[in-house]
Amino acid sequence: MALELHKSTMTALRLADLKDSAEGVHPAQISFGKLNNVREALEICRTARTILGANGISLEYPVIRHMNNLESVLTYEGTTEMHTLALGQALTGVAAFR
Repeated sequence: MALELHKSTMTALRLADLKDSAEGVHPAQISFGKLNNVREALEICRTARTILGANGISLEYPVIRHMNNLESVLTYEGTTEMHTLALGQALTGVAAFR
């Protein structure tokens, strides 16, 4: 979990650096970061929930609350399918959604 958390943090920091730089950031790079980081955050929550067993779904521990919040972030930041289509177009040059 720590490994994925740090990789996601480094991705976000790199994208922020690119956005602040003169070269800027490409929309496909933003899709890459959002898609990866939300997926990994959800996986971290699922792993933590599993480690906690039945307590993972109780309100005694914040894991289930974070997981529910991340489900809304997944929708708010753009669905997995939309980011996948954007990345596919960036990689292949073919817009599958048009």
